[in-house]
Order: sequence, then C-alpha cells, then structure tokens
Amino acid sequence: MARGKEFKVGLFVVLTAIALYVGFNYLRGLDVFSPLNTYYVEYQNVSGLKKGDRVVLNGLDVGSVIDRRFSDDSYDNILVTLAIDNTINLTDSTIARLTKPDFLGGIEIKLIMPVGTRTLEPNETLISDIDGGITELLTEEGISAANSLSALVNKINSVLDPFVEKSDSIARAIDNFTEASENVKNLTGRLEGSLDLIENRIAWLTDSITHALSGLKPLTEEYAKLGEKLNAVDLESRLVSMDSLLLGTRTFIEKLNSNEGTLGKLMSNDSLYNTMNQTMADLDSLFIDLRYNPKRYMHFSVFGRKNSGPADGRETSGKKKKDR
Repeated sequence: MARGKEFKVGLFVVLTAIALYVGFNYLRGLDVFSPLNTYYVEYQNVSGLKKGDRVVLNGLDVGSVIDRRFSDDSYDNILVTLAIDNTINLTDSTIARLTKPDFLGGIEIKLIMPVGTRTLEPNETLISDIDGGITELLTEEGISAANSLSALVNKINSVLDPFVEKSDSIARAIDNFTEASENVKNLTGRLEGSLDLIENRIAWLTDSITHALSGLKPLTEEYAKLGEKLNAVDLESRLVSMDSLLLGTRTFIEKLNSNEGTLGKLMSNDSLYNTMNQTMADLDSLFIDLRYNPKRYMHFSVFGRKNSGPADGRETSGKKKKDR
C-alpha cells in the first residue's frame, strides 16, 4: 500500500516537471516535440547570456542556450552549447552572433546563414561573432563603472578626511560613548531590579485586592437580599401613611399653639400653673404640720380630747400665705 502511494507521488512529480518544461518552452516559442540538434560556439565574453536564452533565425525562435562553461583550463574562451531545431540545416558558414535586440531586453544568439560548402553535423562548432553594439555597450558599461567607482572612492575620501583629522576627538567620543553605554547598562540593571520589586508589589496588591473583593462578596449578597426585601416592601403606602402621620402631628401642634381646647389653653394660660403652684404650697404646709404634729392627725382615744391649735409650721405656712 505504501509503495503504491510512493509510485503515485513520484509519477505526479515527473508529470508536473514535464508539464512545466513543455509549458516554459511553449511560451518561449519552441516546439518541444520536435527533435533538437546540439551545436557548440565559443566566445571570449558572454556577459549577460543565460541558460534558456533564445537562438533566433530571421526573428524566429529555433533553439535555446542549454549550457555555458570554459572551453579549457586557460579560461580564455567560453563554450556555449546550443539546442537547435533539427529541421534547420546549418552550414560551415553559419555564424552565431551574440546580439542584444534592445536596450532593456536580454541577450540572444542570432544565426546568420550565408551560402556554405557543406552541411554541419550535430555536435559541430559554429562560427562565433559578437555584435558591435554589445561590444560598445560592454565597453561603455566598463568605462561608466570605472568612472563611478573612481567618483565613489573620491567621495569616500572626502568624507573620511575630516574624520582622520579629528581622530583624537572621535576616539574620545568613542570612549565617552563606551562609558555612557556602561552607565546605561548599570542603570538598566538597577531598573530591572526595581521593576522586579514593583512587579512583586503589584502581585501582592493584586492578591490583597482579590482577597478584599472575596470578602466583599458576602456583603454584596447581603445588600442584594436587602434590596430584594426593600423592593418587596410597599414603599408608596408607607410613605402615604407617614405623610398622614406628619399631617396629623402638624395639626396637633397647631392646636397646641392656639387657645382652643384644653391643651391649648393649658399651654397658653398660666392660671392652671398658678393654681398648681398654690396647691403644692398647701401640700408642703400640710406635710410640715404632719411632721411636727403627727398626733393631731393620727390618734386613738376612748374618751376623746380637744383639738389643739395648728403647729408652728402650720402657722408659719399660714403666714406665708397671707404674705403672698
């Protein structure tokens, strides 16, 4: 079962690779199903030429570059391998010219086929040539690159000259920067310790708040129960009753402040006060006489006796009344 899956995966990969190859070459205008012949050509410089670049004949794609390598150990020439449609009969006079069709486009090999003496066999070597435009372009690019490099070096020198003159100041600045970095490092260490302490305190505070909130939960439940009880109470009727009670109390107080009724007259007229004051004075005299002459009020006699006059206290009390 596992081998069957591996076979299917391998077959899928192979088919995918074939499809990509066919599609890529089709987009390049090559007929991948027609046989190709291999030819070689040598150049001294193939700057910009890549594998897969076109081989054209009178503007039509007839092949592609399939390989590039040095022709020998001297590394003087580069051998380029071409795959060309076998329907194209190349002769010994065929020239493979390295050209650049436009400034923005890539490099391609253009076949020029003058009349030759014989037809080339596969794996033979073609005559090489480089278009003058490419040579000029390479030369101009080399000169431009050299000029740009020289200008860049001059700019770098002009930028570095002030630094060379102030090398001592720069060294001191670097030393100061190093010292400042050490100070920052030490400060960072202290800040890390402070942050750890703050983190511990925050954790403790969080635990305390959590504990306090857990203690408030029963109180909150009690308040909730109290709220439910208050909601169950008919507050409106209670308020109406309280309003009626306050209204009655207000009416009662108003009657007390007026001369109407017994309580009103009692609070506004002093005759009752005077009468009660006189009564208290009489009771006081009576108690004094009772104290000094108890026999006058409590006696037991078979034959009886004369009543004696009032006691001294009684007389004194009578005098006090007359003085009043």
